[in-house]
Amino acid sequence: MLNRPFQAQIGSYSLSLPESAEISCDIEKPSEGYAVVHTHWVVLIGRFRVGIHLDPVNDLGDLKKFIDHSTKSDVKTSSISVNGIGGVTYGDYASPVTWIDWWFKKGDTMICLNLQGTPFPFEEHPTEKEVAEHQAIVGSLKYLGSMTAK
Repeated sequence: MLNRPFQAQIGSYSLSLPESAEISCDIEKPSEGYAVVHTHWVVLIGRFRVGIHLDPVNDLGDLKKFIDHSTKSDVKTSSISVNGIGGVTYGDYASPVTWIDWWFKKGDTMICLNLQGTPFPFEEHPTEKEVAEHQAIVGSLKYLGSMTAK
């Protein structure tokens, strides 16, 4: 359901994105006391934004902890699997905030995807075509293997 897709490789994962997608990467310099550069990819697709980052420290169970701590309490995440990659998800298309997280982990690094409706508040429900496009993007996730030389 993706129009003329292209592949985005992010760490040891790849995703298919529609030709219309605009992708950028922000690089966060190390802060005092931390010697790690963090990268955050932003994919703009029509009225939606997908934020993507890699996490080599946390695990799938930390999505619930993160949401419980930051916005809601005692949420229930759902287990999912895409192309043999286990994950968890939470969120929905809703007004005034569309927010869906998908976290996947295979190997030693997790990839975290966050879909948000833009602009805020997001009052229109997505079309069937938009939902199908988002599902196709998430469903295209592939694990490319360990980036560590053996």
